[in-house]
Amino acid sequence: MNVGKIIGRAVLGALVMSVVPYQLRKDEETGAVEVRSLLWGWKKTPRAEGEEKDRYIFAIPASGLDCADETEAETPAEEAGAEAPPEA
Repeated sequence: MNVGKIIGRAVLGALVMSVVPYQLRKDEETGAVEVRSLLWGWKKTPRAEGEEKDRYIFAIPASGLDCADETEAETPAEEAGAEAPPEA
């Protein structure tokens, strides 16, 4: 057997295994759905009051989903801090 074929098949197998989802999570209270694999992540959050559409987040790598949640949580605090005048 050729060594190149063995290495190629191993690389292809590793790629396939990293794309297959390993975590499926559904929050019953909010209805949010999250799917994660080693290379990508996808999250669907249902619309809140006053919004017209559901929110979808796709991240490569999947850890980007966590960063997106932190950014959304910090946005109101940053806006409130921007309105305060600087002290001399």
